[in-house]
Amino acid sequence: MNSPSAGESGCDLMKRIAKELRASIKAAETNAAELARRIAELEAQPDPDEKQINALKQTLEALNKKIEEDRLSLSTLEDVISENC
Repeated sequence: MNSPSAGESGCDLMKRIAKELRASIKAAETNAAELARRIAELEAQPDPDEKQINALKQTLEALNKKIEEDRLSLSTLEDVISENC
């Protein structure tokens, strides 16, 4: 993912990494939305499986934490790009 291509400048590399990170964040947000939808479906059932719901909630929490960390990394990378490229 992050290995430089032949002839790729530092700025080009950082821009490519930022683009890949944006795509990764978008995919993770899609997955988080799907998890939230599935949790809501399970909770709406007349005898919901609490173990499964709790497991999905833990997964969603971890995914949301990763998304926030990735957004922070992207923001920092974008700052570096704007200051140096």
